[in-house]
Amino acid sequence: MEPNVGALPLIAEVGIGFVGFSTIVAVLQQTLGRQFTEFQILLVHFYIETGLLNVVLTILPIALFSFSDSEPFVWRFSTISILVLSSCYLPTYVRRRKKAEAPNPFISWFVIIGYGVSGVFLILTLTEVFWQPSLAVTTAYLFWAFCSSAVIFVYFLGSFLRGEEPV
Repeated sequence: MEPNVGALPLIAEVGIGFVGFSTIVAVLQQTLGRQFTEFQILLVHFYIETGLLNVVLTILPIALFSFSDSEPFVWRFSTISILVLSSCYLPTYVRRRKKAEAPNPFISWFVIIGYGVSGVFLILTLTEVFWQPSLAVTTAYLFWAFCSSAVIFVYFLGSFLRGEEPV
């Protein structure tokens, strides 16, 4: 049976489009002569790094199906990869965030807590007690990840438009 991964290329395209657009907006802001605060730089790093990471995680199952016909293997490996990579990135972001001293921590903490909930969801998925790793689990994580990047991008734009003091 051929796996239905038709949505994944679309998700990857939207993800890379978002990363490209948000990067161009950030560069244009600096080109206009306004410097970023340390916190704004952190936000730019967040949405570019997580955006590219999530594009890779979107393409991973497609690539794995080129090597294996086993759907359970592909979805389990993809779920483990998502869990490991996001778990490795989150402490890095939290450390950098503390250093940057966020002016309004609500948005950042909302995203951090969302990633924590996603991690619990992925761990439960790997136990296979309630459900098994699948396209739906991968898509649910990617939906959260891209939405959180969009929230951070909108927050970045707002912080830039408010004209916070440059570093």
